[in-house]
Amino acid sequence: MRIRDVFLLEAYYDDLQVAIMDRLAQYLSKEQNEIPTDEFRMALADDGFMLSFDEMKAAMEQMGAVANIDDNTITPKGKIPDELADPEANPEDTIVEPDVSDMAGDQAMSAVKDQLPQ
Repeated sequence: MRIRDVFLLEAYYDDLQVAIMDRLAQYLSKEQNEIPTDEFRMALADDGFMLSFDEMKAAMEQMGAVANIDDNTITPKGKIPDELADPEANPEDTIVEPDVSDMAGDQAMSAVKDQLPQ
């Protein structure tokens, strides 16, 4: 392989990585946990990268940008697959905030009781 060919190949893979990261960012901004593989391949084709599934999988695994990729779906890193996520759970409901004023009042009462003669 000539040096020119090596530089062109490296430039192609650099551009491919940028395109993959851009497309992943677009899907992640829509709060999707899973991306349809065929839809993602078509989006890359719109960017000028006609890839087979195996080529796309190898590029994405080499980049370390995905947690899982199969024939049907792509799961980006840091996302939970839809089948494992509980769509009915509301994160606001699961977080219990402490009642600071009650805690301070309880602590003050116990300090006063400790100071009283028994």
